[in-house]
Amino acid sequence: MPRQLNIIIAGGGISGATAALFLSHLNANIVVLESRPGRTTSIEGGIVMLGPNGMHVLQGLGLAETLHHRPNGIQVPWLHMFESSGGLLGKVPQGSVERYGFASTMITRWDIQEVLLDAMEKKRLSIEWNAKVEDVEELSDGVVVRWREGSVEKERKVDLLVGADGIWSIVRSKMYAALNEPAPKPRYSGLVGVGGVIDTSSVPGLAQYLTLERPVVMVHGRLGFFGMALFDRKEKYAGWWTTYEASDRSKEEWKVPKDQIYGEILRRYSDWAFPIPQIINAAEAVDAAPFVWPVYEVENLQHWCSKSVVLVGDAAHAMPPHSGQGASQGLEDAAYLAYLLQQHQLNPSSDLKDVLTQFQRDRQPRVNEIVTEANRRGDQKREISAFGMFMKKWGMRIVFYFMKESWMDGWFGYKVPGIEDWTNIGQSRQSTS
Repeated sequence: MPRQLNIIIAGGGISGATAALFLSHLNANIVVLESRPGRTTSIEGGIVMLGPNGMHVLQGLGLAETLHHRPNGIQVPWLHMFESSGGLLGKVPQGSVERYGFASTMITRWDIQEVLLDAMEKKRLSIEWNAKVEDVEELSDGVVVRWREGSVEKERKVDLLVGADGIWSIVRSKMYAALNEPAPKPRYSGLVGVGGVIDTSSVPGLAQYLTLERPVVMVHGRLGFFGMALFDRKEKYAGWWTTYEASDRSKEEWKVPKDQIYGEILRRYSDWAFPIPQIINAAEAVDAAPFVWPVYEVENLQHWCSKSVVLVGDAAHAMPPHSGQGASQGLEDAAYLAYLLQQHQLNPSSDLKDVLTQFQRDRQPRVNEIVTEANRRGDQKREISAFGMFMKKWGMRIVFYFMKESWMDGWFGYKVPGIEDWTNIGQSRQSTS
């Protein structure tokens, strides 16, 4: 039997929980440190699109059907794109079951998280809540991780630290310090997102506009972008979100009063076609304030790893939200890292640092390509002139008219190496335990 790997995963979000589940199939002792105080039932993480490539990762864990059985997941083979006056720009393929095995799924980040955490509990994987990493010290034969659980300070020496602690990653800053280089800091992109959830019955006619056949609609205009999507298969709720340009401000200044937020988005969208002004008015009538999330970016990192520390998900590449690939790329990172570590255990003479270097070398070109496209799409949500909107509108119509599903093969058709073998590995380990 290969030597057991002792691993700490900093972050129990989508990337961290997925990594823990895959790595549990290996001869590994895994502890997940999560800074949140415990499991939540909040939709604060918003609605995300999970591409067919991301669904194949969940399938490798045997969790794809579990996710689909949750009431909030909507399969989305097409995005319907409109201009602000109501004219159809075209449809954008999001993957079909026939071509990729899965369609894209629009679902809350919380739903994905719940499925992963339930699976972790079932496998009795250790997760320490309210555990905040404070220091990392790399040694010649491993890494010492120091963290705080409430008022209690703890530390442990392990073979590998996986930084899955998001765009504001503490692990990234500590790793760069160990490399004697300044850690790149997140920078504001100039775009802010605002959104929430409404009851479809609060907007007369919305139930006929958003349907299971047309579950996601996205609208482009001169002053920004507005999206809406069915929230659940019973068509009772709809999620909405908008992205537009806004000046930078401090963390406290982003806590904008509710009436000020709605005043700004009504200023931008009050003359747009149905159902956008109606959705905004219905949302404003609800007591809950909308979610506000400024879009931050991290430049292409030169280092995703050191000798015994590796970054995954937003800690490594901070995927902008405009591609619909953020969650899927975090899932791919976790699955591929586990695959390489599995090969490492089968070949004990290989060096762990070489494994981590290969992880970055193989993953970064794909991620960079998607980030570039995400930034291009984000730029389309910025304010433009009337002439610029005219050119953009007809350019989109032409592209969408000729667009084929095969154009998305590079994104949706990708499968992490070895992803289809993990179910058998898990069953084999269960039969011998």
